[in-house]
Amino acid sequence: MILAAMPKVMIVYYSRTGTTRKLAEALAGRLNADVVEIRCDRYKGGIFRYLRAGYDSVKGNLPPIKMPETDLTAYDLVLLGAPIWTSYPALPLRAFLAAKPDLPGRVGMFLTSGGHSPQEKAVAEAEALLNAPLAATLAVQEKDVKEGNFSDAMVGFVEEVVPGGGAA
Repeated sequence: MILAAMPKVMIVYYSRTGTTRKLAEALAGRLNADVVEIRCDRYKGGIFRYLRAGYDSVKGNLPPIKMPETDLTAYDLVLLGAPIWTSYPALPLRAFLAAKPDLPGRVGMFLTSGGHSPQEKAVAEAEALLNAPLAATLAVQEKDVKEGNFSDAMVGFVEEVVPGGGAA
């Protein structure tokens, strides 16, 4: 029996509060993936930074971002992660995608939300910026991530992006 090699996976994510980071780390552990965090000082900490993030998101004001230089084309699959802000992927991820990075042919996305923003608009925005459909998507509510109640959804997502990768 010949086993297919596990694809090389990179996770690129932004997390303002740590919720999306927790999901990214769980996915990385499941997929033995490399991880790169998008950094954005503009929205770090405090209520005023939170309000600025919401305002900028509605207006589409893309912030400056920082992340390590990485050859994403060296990977078979890139998973993008971000919280949903005002029904869109968080601005730092949108800034990353607007820069038109070189990505492999397969890209998936995972999103976290407070529960009031459906994922459809966020996914459509990401696909428009990518100019391509996503291989798979996952949306998990913030409370489920904080409580650790996302394993079943994560396994289904992993199975979708890496057939056989969702098995325990």
